[in-house]
Amino acid sequence: MQKYKTIVVDPPWKYGKWGKASEAAYAVSGICDATNKNISIPYPTMSTWEISRLPVDNLCDDNCDLYLWATQKYLPDAFNVLSAWGFKYCQILTWSKTPRGTGQGGLFCPTTEFLILGRKGKAPQKKRIDSTWWNIKRPHNSHSTKPEFFQDLIEKVSDGPRLEMFARRKRFGWDVWGNEVESDINIETYNHQMHLTANSRCK
Repeated sequence: MQKYKTIVVDPPWKYGKWGKASEAAYAVSGICDATNKNISIPYPTMSTWEISRLPVDNLCDDNCDLYLWATQKYLPDAFNVLSAWGFKYCQILTWSKTPRGTGQGGLFCPTTEFLILGRKGKAPQKKRIDSTWWNIKRPHNSHSTKPEFFQDLIEKVSDGPRLEMFARRKRFGWDVWGNEVESDINIETYNHQMHLTANSRCK
């Protein structure tokens, strides 16, 4: 089976509805009634436990960089997922978005998402990048879609072969897996291998 030196995962973290402002935010923001409404997440979501059970440990090479996308809400859970997959935390990269209203969130409106870098084995020898945050325009009118900039960046510092999980499109030089693309791998093959490995450890 193919093993990957770079894996990017953008999990479908479990949210219920999105789009409607809280009562407190609505009271001070001047949001239009016509647009202040709940909208269902446009794809199936997974619990943290379900995400942590993905066979990432069997997909990765002995030396592997893992990039895991997380939101403000799921940042603590993301570290648990990283650990469950057997990776050691290295750094957090931040996608900084230009604010556009208050919308959902807590006291501070979330305008950042995080790309957590975890690693197994040795790091590739590459030229260092001079930042851990970037203000990048949001992809137009597509919920949760990430800018291509970040995978361009990853290609500069992390070796192939490369895999994107929960991909939404093909990308040259990458294998992809997800329910919105024609997948290059059969995840069940790796799931089966994970169960065989777990059973052998119990004997």
